[in-house]
Amino acid sequence: MENSSNIMEILSSSDAPAKIELLQEIQNEHLDEETLLQICSLLSGEDKGVIDAASIFLYNNGNHVIPNILVPLVSSSNIALRNLVGEILLRIGSGAVDAMLLYLSKGDNDDIKFIIDLFGLIGDTKVNQTILEIFHKNENENVTLACIEALGSLGCTESLSHLFVVYEQNELFRPTVIEALGKIGSKEGLEFIVNKYKEEDELTKFSIVESLGLIGDEETFFFLLSELGLTSGALTWPILSSIYTLKEKFGFDIPFDERMKNSILETLVDAELKYKKVAAYLVMMFNDPDTILASLRVYGSDYELDETIKPKFFENAKLILTKAHEVIDKSPHNLLSLLNLLKELVEYNPNIREEFSPLELRNLTDAISTCLQHPDEEVRQVSIDLIFMIDMKMGIMFIDVMIEDDNMWNRLRLPDILETIDTPESTAALTRLSEDPEEMVSQRAKEILSNRLASGGN
Repeated sequence: MENSSNIMEILSSSDAPAKIELLQEIQNEHLDEETLLQICSLLSGEDKGVIDAASIFLYNNGNHVIPNILVPLVSSSNIALRNLVGEILLRIGSGAVDAMLLYLSKGDNDDIKFIIDLFGLIGDTKVNQTILEIFHKNENENVTLACIEALGSLGCTESLSHLFVVYEQNELFRPTVIEALGKIGSKEGLEFIVNKYKEEDELTKFSIVESLGLIGDEETFFFLLSELGLTSGALTWPILSSIYTLKEKFGFDIPFDERMKNSILETLVDAELKYKKVAAYLVMMFNDPDTILASLRVYGSDYELDETIKPKFFENAKLILTKAHEVIDKSPHNLLSLLNLLKELVEYNPNIREEFSPLELRNLTDAISTCLQHPDEEVRQVSIDLIFMIDMKMGIMFIDVMIEDDNMWNRLRLPDILETIDTPESTAALTRLSEDPEEMVSQRAKEILSNRLASGGN
């Protein structure tokens, strides 16, 4: 290791690579306060590599002096530095708590809020009493909100009585109080939340319902089921989510009636993604054709959502394939994802078309054929594969459109498909492709024609 004077010389220099290398070398060394101060000063520099190396050193080194040096920087007017210091203190965790507690009396309200936010994220309950004292005495709204959030994250049951008081005093705090009560999870808090539900506005009801999912019991479960029957619009989403959460927690059975069905449908189509995911889990529970088909409208929007719903599609492949034309005809935003799904279903069930009536088969292939001139080349490519997989004759019927595709790779796919179809129509199509301006396409078509001629085919 470098000696102390050499370390300070390098840290004070303008040689960024040397600083980074040094900080890595001395990562686990016990250094004096002067050196640690110099390392902390690097956080306000301009070289990102040096800043990153200094940050890593400071949260990994373990010297108890480091938090004492860092904490006063939360008062910096440099927002980027302030936030970086917060990240480092958060990484240090409980080891930084004492230094932050000592600094609370020195900072202004912005600093107090910042530190209390960190307390909530770190999760060390030794700060509970201090936050409670600030919660009771400090009248700054931002500080109060920080206290409410932190006390909730820390599960501080001692804060319940004052949370109830603050709830009544200021409407601004109500959603945050409800969220905190949900995290604390007490019976007293549950009763308070349920009693407030009927009289609140929709925004606060949102918070109440989500908290009920966290701390509710059997009585809450049936309360939410009854509210679902009386509720419409966006509030349906968190109610459905909390019903599902309680079902998973306690093993309750969710009744599938018309209201439940409509709630799932509305949530799948209109809700935010996190609620759509819940609706997808409920689709998996109930084998209802309408909700399964509605799921097609959101397929492709999120990987987790897709993986939740897809098994239900495979269980109901015939239903999906016979009804997919109704969705395709509407040119949905997720058309490519839908076509790829249909391709998977046909590959998994190669004989499924034998279960189609002539009308069902025609409806599907007609819908796919409209995609052969779609502006998206990937949509056209999947449609080419899919129409031949479902009905070779329909594929041949639209071969002229495919040959005119302006994407070379789509046209190059055609000879491989036509190679497996030994008919006069496929030979005629290959002959046209043998004259394609792209050499790769024409050569592949000529190769197949030559083989076909040699074998005495059509």
